[in-house]
Amino acid sequence: MSTHHSDRDYSDYSADQLREAAQRISSDLARAQEMAGDGGLRQEGVERQQDLQQWMRNEASRRDQN
Repeated sequence: MSTHHSDRDYSDYSADQLREAAQRISSDLARAQEMAGDGGLRQEGVERQQDLQQWMRNEASRRDQN
């Protein structure tokens, strides 16, 4: 399955590109949390990004095995 449940199609991404995108999510979340300060970020948004990040890592691993 090359489509995340967000309905975005990642079939054109290589395993390396998926890993890079997952790493960018980590960097973007860290930067956003730093900028948000004490108020923090909405947990729902963070969880969505972390879910996508995990899916990308799993999909990259799956593609490496094929």
